[in-house]
Amino acid sequence: MTHLGRRLRQRNGALILYGHRVSDNDEGYMQGLRPQWLDQQLSYLGRHYQFISLDTLLHCYEKRQPVPEKSVVLTFDDGFRDNLDNALPVLEKHGAPATIFVVTGALTNGDLPWSQRLGYLFQNTTRDQVHHRLTGPEPAPLATPAQRKAAYQRCKPALAAMLWQQRDQSLAELASLLDVDPPRDRMLNWTQARALQAQGIGIGAHTWSHALLASIPPAEASWEMRKSREDLREHLGIEQPSFCFPAGSTNAQLQAHAAELGFRSAFLPGRPIRMNTLANADPFSLARVGLPDAPAWQLEAELDGPFHGLRKLLGRLPADPRPA
Repeated sequence: MTHLGRRLRQRNGALILYGHRVSDNDEGYMQGLRPQWLDQQLSYLGRHYQFISLDTLLHCYEKRQPVPEKSVVLTFDDGFRDNLDNALPVLEKHGAPATIFVVTGALTNGDLPWSQRLGYLFQNTTRDQVHHRLTGPEPAPLATPAQRKAAYQRCKPALAAMLWQQRDQSLAELASLLDVDPPRDRMLNWTQARALQAQGIGIGAHTWSHALLASIPPAEASWEMRKSREDLREHLGIEQPSFCFPAGSTNAQLQAHAAELGFRSAFLPGRPIRMNTLANADPFSLARVGLPDAPAWQLEAELDGPFHGLRKLLGRLPADPRPA
């Protein structure tokens, strides 16, 4: 079926793919993409597509030059250290450029993005219950893995709507109650980011604190965006980075604001297209598809087989294999 799909489907334009962690565990309730699966996926992509950088794609838009056919752009969000330790050797093996969108506060202070930090606390606590305003009026049981994950999920919505100072304070309170110190060596630092730059890896902005920008006041969202841009200029000398909205949390005003702040591009979540061309996208409406945390056959079925079409037909499943 995928062989037939490759013959029948038009592949004009560029497919943009994204991942996060490249690891074989689910630390912080965020499943990583196993390095061997990334290797398989890039091997498949290298046989049927051509790798180009995000910079090359944006140059096509800016110069109004045709986007290379059957091209693929690789991106990773957040700035996890495993992108250097585990992903870079695989990327180099396949000659695949990539761009990493970093949470600049994490590169400065070592903190995990807040949702993974929260998950780490509940995954690693030995307490049998916790009583905190975020978990509800009664003590939350934590005796089983399911109970710990449920407590984590109860906390997330309230934390998502907080400003970063209030959110960090709440996480510090939970860390004390749960008797867990979250690690501070999972994210890239600025020295490692410069090393990645030297290897040809692009670096983009992903806010200061991984804030869900559409969930916080516009002035705070603007600060998160501006701060991340200023950090990249100060530490890496990048004058016009591309921007990526954490968890796809955006709206029309924020998309326009990304251009106003001087970013070079931004993704627009939820678009029905997969292949970006001059006719269907511009630098601030680019569409992306998630890399599945699975062997290459699943990516093949997503891109060239029946999975995507079946989801659209059923109308009740996500259009892509993983959330933004």
